[in-house]
Amino acid sequence: MIKAIQNNAYLIKPITSSNRDEIKYLYDLCSDYHVICSGKKATYEDIDSIFEYSDKKTSEDSLTLGVYNECDLLIGMADIFKNYPDNGTWMIGLLLLSPNERNKKLGKIIHEEIHKYALTQGVNTLRIGVVEQNTKGLKFWKSLGYQQVKSTTINMGDKERNLNILKLMIK
Repeated sequence: MIKAIQNNAYLIKPITSSNRDEIKYLYDLCSDYHVICSGKKATYEDIDSIFEYSDKKTSEDSLTLGVYNECDLLIGMADIFKNYPDNGTWMIGLLLLSPNERNKKLGKIIHEEIHKYALTQGVNTLRIGVVEQNTKGLKFWKSLGYQQVKSTTINMGDKERNLNILKLMIK
């Protein structure tokens, strides 16, 4: 379990539903992403869904990380599903950065920390699903070496979106 990682001026640490208001603030800042995906701004229900668990998605198989700046403000987050769709593969369900923090290499820093931690856990593949309309996101993931393995459709909000599935073999 990641306890906390200090990297440059950022602190990466697990967050929970108790961080709901901080996450909502970040989601509001990142409304551009949510509008691209679902056609609407995120709600508290969207935040709550991150922390809803079932037989298929347990709290042990989930890792939600907050990224904090030197002022202890949540400026980014990542949500990871361990061993999905199979053992040894982690699916990055979300990597979200405040607009003021984009294009500063922070996404790459966060990814490097996830990558390092995944290696210590015996993970051999990282995956991400990127909606087709998120062209900047797709360019970012490909710049990290991810390759598209398939496309599918997914319902997000009341919209059906094309989803590009990318993966990165790690070692």
